[in-house]
Amino acid sequence: MKNLKKNWFRHLIQWGTVIAIIIVMTKLFGNESADCEAYCPFGGLQTLATYLVAGSLACSMTATQIMMGVVLAIGVILFSKLFCGYLCPLGWATEQFSKLRKKLKVKEIVIKSGTIADRALRSFKYILLFWIFYMTVNDSELFCKNFDPYYATATGFMGEITLWMTIISIAIFILGNFFVKMFWCKYLCPLGALSNIFKFAITFVALVAAYALFDFAGLALSWVYLLAGAAILGWLWEIIYLESKVFPLLKVVRDTEKCTDCGVCAKKCPYTINVDKVKSVKHIDCNLCGECIASCNFDALTFGGKKSFRWLPAILTIALFFVALFLGTKVELPTIDERWGDEAKHEQLEKVKIEGLRSITCFGSSKTFQSKLQQIPGVYGVATFVKGSYATIYYAPKEISEEKIREEIYVPSKFKINTPPVEEELIKVVTMYTDGMFDKMDPNYVGMQIRNTGKAYYGLETEYSCPLIVRVYMAVDEPIDEKFLKTMVEMKELEMPVHGGGVRTVKVGYHFEGMSDVVDTITRREFLIRQFNNFSVEFGSQKEWKGKNEAIYEIVYPSLDKPIISRNLPYLSNHLSQQEGMLKIETLVNENNEYCFQITYSKDATNEDKLWELITMPKWGIKGRDGNVTEVDAKIKFTEKGRTL
Repeated sequence: MKNLKKNWFRHLIQWGTVIAIIIVMTKLFGNESADCEAYCPFGGLQTLATYLVAGSLACSMTATQIMMGVVLAIGVILFSKLFCGYLCPLGWATEQFSKLRKKLKVKEIVIKSGTIADRALRSFKYILLFWIFYMTVNDSELFCKNFDPYYATATGFMGEITLWMTIISIAIFILGNFFVKMFWCKYLCPLGALSNIFKFAITFVALVAAYALFDFAGLALSWVYLLAGAAILGWLWEIIYLESKVFPLLKVVRDTEKCTDCGVCAKKCPYTINVDKVKSVKHIDCNLCGECIASCNFDALTFGGKKSFRWLPAILTIALFFVALFLGTKVELPTIDERWGDEAKHEQLEKVKIEGLRSITCFGSSKTFQSKLQQIPGVYGVATFVKGSYATIYYAPKEISEEKIREEIYVPSKFKINTPPVEEELIKVVTMYTDGMFDKMDPNYVGMQIRNTGKAYYGLETEYSCPLIVRVYMAVDEPIDEKFLKTMVEMKELEMPVHGGGVRTVKVGYHFEGMSDVVDTITRREFLIRQFNNFSVEFGSQKEWKGKNEAIYEIVYPSLDKPIISRNLPYLSNHLSQQEGMLKIETLVNENNEYCFQITYSKDATNEDKLWELITMPKWGIKGRDGNVTEVDAKIKFTEKGRTL
């Protein structure tokens, strides 16, 4: 408790960080969707490597994470591993396990610094570092999310984890840290390995310079050699010296005249560094946590040899964090930045900025957008910016116009606000004109707000034009309220439900441009058909079974228009395609104006009972491109049997 009081600033930052993470992840004081990776410096450095090698950002990463990583690297070189000592939630947890073991009076497994076991174990974090960066750069996905104990815990095991990896990782984290002091930080933390490489900054810079010279000389070496060289040299320097030579510049200094050689500082050091045996602490594990200084009753220990520097590491930690945060708001790197086609034309290309692309959320959706652009004659490149929801498209003005590009990439959208009552035979249709609603998700956002009002509006449908044409479907007796529609369109912040509960705020900037005087009506059936997204797939057994005692099995499914169902239709289709005699699956609005599945099959190969058994299996067999079949949980639940037409 005495040391806690003496080192209160550090513990305040540590506990403040942990509490902040808990508040954000539990959404205790708000409904904003949380991002547990938002300020991850390790993710930022992986992303920077991906960008430098492949010209793309790892999925969901932004300039903020990159700046966190860059500032961390600078901070390590100049001041030491401040993130590890003051901000890292895993570092905090590691220390807590050690304290818990002491309280429970469980004997510690001691691995002395510098022993063969200690030096051998230190290799594992460099192996992990190499593996993580190699996989991340190749896939543009943060590979560490597969097993990172923090990510798994922060997402409630709902993130992009690999369960068996995560279970092993967390088990090692808990047991290792409980029995061995600072086990994770010393032996397994890949960020710790990377930070130690930065401590050997001169070696790292020399390695990068040598790699650049080889490249300049035309001896193109894979980036993997640079990564492997950094990991191997970092490990060798660590196990040979166990201390840095020049960097970091700020160190713990011992005044030999004031020191009584009591050894308390070494006992209180989380890493059990022999602080009492050296004039300045250069040990590779030191993160300037200040626990040794807090334990000294004779003022023999200081940061940089100055008593006035007592809180300098803590202040620097906070300052560096906010510097990274500020830089992250000023810089945005493209998630992808690609060119294609005739390279001779690249110098003459012009560019157009397309804003409001909220459906481009990561590397994967950026590549999908790129694939679409590659089909448009005259377009030769794209850079997407996920954080700003916009893209810069490069085109040849002699081949295609800016307006034509907008028209080609626009995806007409529809959103069903409510299902009209069965007794409502006619639906009124009015047309409004908007600007800024360029993304296919925009009608969903506006439609959600209209739904919340409880008015008798049934759907929205868009058609490309300048300004955009938006058809509004509503009850015949619902008044046409232009002011109401203008208010709905021009809301600056929209509240969107989040899967699992709560809402997230989406900032938008739509403009209402006016309405047409023309009012039309359509039938309820026509409305249902217009708003429904049909799905139809023919199976490979068509050749063998087509025309052989065909039948159609129909299952009425009222919630078939829900996105959560429609997203899983490819899984159902894949599962059915492996059954002998299956010919086709289709979703549609039947003659009774009901949403339904219609499965075409051959009675010579199967029957209703087998088909029902197949679709209600708890596990579905999904065949991959490699031909292997993997079992997954059934994606759609069926409760009401169908009938053969």
